[in-house]
Amino acid sequence: MKYLLIGIILGSLASCGTQSVKKEKDELSDLTNDSFKMPPAKLYQFVDDFIDEKLSDEPNVLQQESIAKVPPEEVEEPEDVKGDINKILLACYRKKFDLGFQMIDQLYKEYRKNPIYWTQVGSCYLLQGSKRKALLYYNKAREVKKNYAPPINNIGVIFQKSGFDQKALKAYEEAKRLSSFSLTPLFNLAQIYTDYGFIPEAKALFESMYRVDNKDPEVIYALGFISFVEGNYGKSVSFYNNLSRDYYKTAGIGANIAYALALNGNADEAKDILQSLENPRSREEASYVNEVRGYVEGRL
Repeated sequence: MKYLLIGIILGSLASCGTQSVKKEKDELSDLTNDSFKMPPAKLYQFVDDFIDEKLSDEPNVLQQESIAKVPPEEVEEPEDVKGDINKILLACYRKKFDLGFQMIDQLYKEYRKNPIYWTQVGSCYLLQGSKRKALLYYNKAREVKKNYAPPINNIGVIFQKSGFDQKALKAYEEAKRLSSFSLTPLFNLAQIYTDYGFIPEAKALFESMYRVDNKDPEVIYALGFISFVEGNYGKSVSFYNNLSRDYYKTAGIGANIAYALALNGNADEAKDILQSLENPRSREEASYVNEVRGYVEGRL
């Protein structure tokens, strides 16, 4: 993009005539060397990793670390949040990409040496669906601050979305090592462990997160699912009972909860949940819901 801009400017100069030279000299007469000096760059500060404002009606630790855990409709308008650098991601998360990239251009000189800035740029591209550009800017953030965990975690997200789970695993492990206080890499790592059947490892991570915040719905659901896989249906249902009923509506999640309830002897409640599910998001999910429905109805 920078080379293209320079090319356009050079092309414009080459095609100019001589009639407006005096006017241009007058316009440029006030320019000095100081006009081209970059302003002092704002370097990284740990506090800038966090947004002070409440982003959700019921915030939890994971939501405070990652805006991806907050429903877009609950995120405040970027104009209402302090700290210019955080407004970039808020704008892009609400799909106001024109505003987000306008802020990126405006803040470049001030934050060009700040890894948060480049991480925000990468996240805007990721939210826009451009994983290659996102990866480019996440690596730029790492170039500015080598051991900065957020872009490494986000690179793991790109790998996972692209089907490279082993690379994602390494990225999450590195982010966890660099930021031991952060729960987001732990959560991502635990999800991969769960997907591949490493239940004891996943359980240990989810339990450590639960000790920090026992109200996070995704952690509660994960522990309920792990208890289900272990065959402890009563404990599974006990975890699920701490979730909002709205959480049950997602097809795959609701089917899992209904299955656990049926196996624990609560077939009537399981049937009620299955009747209020949202539409499945894939054929595989639809097939699974139908299997659970068949099992539950056979238990009645």
